[in-house]
Amino acid sequence: MVSASSLLLPSSMRDFASCIGDGAVRVADVAACTAPSSTRTSSASSVSSSSSPTLSVTVSYRATLLAAADGESESKSATATTPMQLRLTWAHSPLGPTLSFATSATARPVHLRRRRGSRSVSVSGEEDGESTAPTVALFWDLTAARYDAAGSPEPVSGYYVVAVAAATAEVVLAVGDLAAEFVKAKFDGQIPMSRGVATAAVSRVERVVVPDPAAMHAARVRFAEGGPEHEVTVGCAPAGSADELWVSIDGKRAVQARRLRWNFRGNQTVFVDGAPVDVMWDLHGWWFREQPGCAVVMLRARSALESRLWLEEEAAAPGFSLVVQAFKSPP
Repeated sequence: MVSASSLLLPSSMRDFASCIGDGAVRVADVAACTAPSSTRTSSASSVSSSSSPTLSVTVSYRATLLAAADGESESKSATATTPMQLRLTWAHSPLGPTLSFATSATARPVHLRRRRGSRSVSVSGEEDGESTAPTVALFWDLTAARYDAAGSPEPVSGYYVVAVAAATAEVVLAVGDLAAEFVKAKFDGQIPMSRGVATAAVSRVERVVVPDPAAMHAARVRFAEGGPEHEVTVGCAPAGSADELWVSIDGKRAVQARRLRWNFRGNQTVFVDGAPVDVMWDLHGWWFREQPGCAVVMLRARSALESRLWLEEEAAAPGFSLVVQAFKSPP
C-alpha cells in the first residue's frame, strides 16, 4: 500500500499505478458526460458531502519561469525557460483554513499564516533571499474568501493567490476570482501575464475522512485545460461480501468494482470528452490495516489513446490527475 503522504508527490503516482498493473484494464464510455457551466474561477473545486469532511486539498500548477540568458538582451527572444510545478495546499487548523505554498513537488512548503500578505520565495524552496536560486514574489489575500457549505478548506470565491517571477517581472501563477483584478490594480498593467502563467490545475489531491462506509465524496475538475468542468463522485456501498466501489462522472456510473476484499486493487479506463482517463484504486489499507486506514482512488487523463499506463513519455507531459485519499478517522 502506498503511504498517504507519498501520494502527494507526482512521482509516487507512477509507483501506485505499477502495483496495480495493466492487466485488467476495461473501457467504459462516458464521452457524453458534460457538466453545467460553473461560476467558479478555479480549475477544480471540492464539493464534499457533509459525511466526508475534507482534511486538505493540494493543487499543483505547471508554470514557466523565464530567465534572461547570460550575455544576452533581456528581451523575451533571448530568454530561457525553466518549468516549475507550483503547489498550493489548503488545510484545516484549530484557527480555521490555512494555506501553504511550494515551488515544486519536493520543495519545503512555506506556511502563509496571515490572511493577507506578500513574501519572496526561492525556487529551491528557501525563503527571503536565503538562496541564490531564482525567486518569485508571492501575493495573497483571503480576508474576504468564501467557502462552500461542505466545509472544504479551499475557498470558492473572494480571494487571490498570485506569484510573480522576480527576475523578469512576469506573473507565473494567478489563482482565484480576484487575481486579475489584483494584478491590474497592483502593477497598473506594467507587469504582463506570462505566456506560461498557471491558472489551471495539473493535479489535485483531496484527503477526506469517511466515518460512514456508505458516504460519498465529490470533486469538480477539468481533465483538460479549457475543457468543461465535470463532477467526479467516489462512493462505497457496503453489502457484506458484495462490497462495492463506484466512481461516477456527472452522475453517470463510470466504474463499478465488487467484492472489494478480493478486488481491493484495480484499474479501468473510461472516456471523458472523447479522451481516455485511467481510474485506479487501492483499498488494501482500508481493509487490512489498523486505524486510520486509507483508501486511494485516482483518476488521470492520458495524453494519447494508444499509449499504455505510465510510460516515461507520458510522465514527461502528464495529464491532469485527481487523487482522493479517504481515511476512516483523522490521521
